[in-house]
Amino acid sequence: MGVVKFKTNGRVIPIIPLSKHNDFIFENDELAFLPGQLREIADLHNYGMTVPEIAELERRTKKEILLALIELAYQEKITKPLAFLPKGYSEISNERYLI
Repeated sequence: MGVVKFKTNGRVIPIIPLSKHNDFIFENDELAFLPGQLREIADLHNYGMTVPEIAELERRTKKEILLALIELAYQEKITKPLAFLPKGYSEISNERYLI
């Protein structure tokens, strides 16, 4: 069996051996993005779109978009906080209201 490798500081370090006994997460998700797609996700988020709206537009899962936004936040490429309330949401109840 192979070994899952984790890259840090330019070195590849074996972490967990591939085995049916180990649990892996995100194995059914596509965590690679096309050139410019992360920039587009950052722009859409900064303009106020929600994760579900971005996921639909980009044809990705909500989980993939959220993980991309977390990475973009660490890279300081998003200006709007991840936990913002978009326009149309009540700041008190977090439910949509009609304007």
